[in-house]
Amino acid sequence: MQESPYKRTEEELRELLKDNRNVDLIDVRILSLLQMDGRASFNTLADELGLSVATVSARVKKLQASGVLKGFSAVVACEGLGFIKNLWIMLYLGPGSDAAIVGNEVAKLRGVKSVYSVFGDFDLLAHLCCATSDDVDTAIIAIGKIDGVRRVKKLSVNKKIKEDFRVQI
Repeated sequence: MQESPYKRTEEELRELLKDNRNVDLIDVRILSLLQMDGRASFNTLADELGLSVATVSARVKKLQASGVLKGFSAVVACEGLGFIKNLWIMLYLGPGSDAAIVGNEVAKLRGVKSVYSVFGDFDLLAHLCCATSDDVDTAIIAIGKIDGVRRVKKLSVNKKIKEDFRVQI
């Protein structure tokens, strides 16, 4: 099995985890392997880590129950499906607007991959992956109509240099 390109030293991991009661070094090793291959069987993980299958299974279930491990899914490249309109939308909200409420409305729209409440010159940041310019226009118009949105600014991605959804542990 491939090793994580972000591998930290055991000392770094101990420092990172010193106040964390939900995760230990064995859990980190399991998570690192799962990030490299989310389809790895418990047998494969157990062999790789020198643990029993029952131990690996119990730890994965514990990590899921605690919310550290959110699930397993395929990572699909938007452009691989012809979704070539990759952009970020900055939303400026009106005074007194609730970023969480507005963000949840934005999150429901077609093409929206992620929404973040941020501190800075704007209030929300949304990542869109759309198939056509019409999809982009539809999303931006819909966002502009959400109560509380004062201004919408878009940034089109020119070239993707790095995109990695793994946590660097």
